[in-house]
Amino acid sequence: MLEWENGLRYIAEGEPAWEPGTETGYHAITFSWIAGGIIQYADGRHIQQVLEEEIVRPLGLEGEMYIGIPEGVEERLATLQTAQEQAAREGQQAQTRAAMFQLPPDHDFFKAMPPNLGWNFNDMRVRRACLPAANGHFTARALAKMYAALANGGVVDGVRLVSKERIGLMSAIQTEAPDRVLVMPMVKSIGFFNGGVLMGQHGAMGPRKAAFGHPGAGGSIAFADPEVGLAVAVTINKMQTTLQAEGPTFEICELIRTELGLNR
Repeated sequence: MLEWENGLRYIAEGEPAWEPGTETGYHAITFSWIAGGIIQYADGRHIQQVLEEEIVRPLGLEGEMYIGIPEGVEERLATLQTAQEQAAREGQQAQTRAAMFQLPPDHDFFKAMPPNLGWNFNDMRVRRACLPAANGHFTARALAKMYAALANGGVVDGVRLVSKERIGLMSAIQTEAPDRVLVMPMVKSIGFFNGGVLMGQHGAMGPRKAAFGHPGAGGSIAFADPEVGLAVAVTINKMQTTLQAEGPTFEICELIRTELGLNR
């Protein structure tokens, strides 16, 4: 998983687990090579180069946004707190989820998110690898500024990342059906999760379905809410057992919306 070309080959030679277009399932790791491979073969540049040249430099975010770290930034990294007791809680959560939904051991949940990948995200080999779906290294400021463009018609501080029309295509809902991996209904656009009320409650991205972004493992999140011109990013180093940034991250996002009068 840590070798970029091997990952691209794995996807290119793989067979879909079900008929494309009929259902969706969360890609915890493999979306790295699906999205990254499309970019590389369509554009000719590695996704790291595209990130640097199309987003980082134009927005003035040098040193704040990496997918796979370069040499020389090691001392600036936050250490993810993934103590054994936390790992035990995560294992218990997986077992509880399996029991709750009566998931068999060969369920897609465990295929996409194995209880033990065999390495952790504090390992420098993992930090230096290119895994766009899993090992982005960002400051909250950098993520918020990137999403601010998406919340503001595609432009921030005079720099345009995408056209205004593209925002609507990026955030357009594709499905609200149950996810085969996460075993619950999910509001999804193309490559993003969306906000909105689901099962009587909205999540960290808020009550509007036009809001789009993505939570990260452990509770970090970044999203744009273009209907109200809001962009939020929360990055944490004390990992929480969440699927969609429940807990402290949700409380932070709720506080921001409440203070700005946007929580309705």
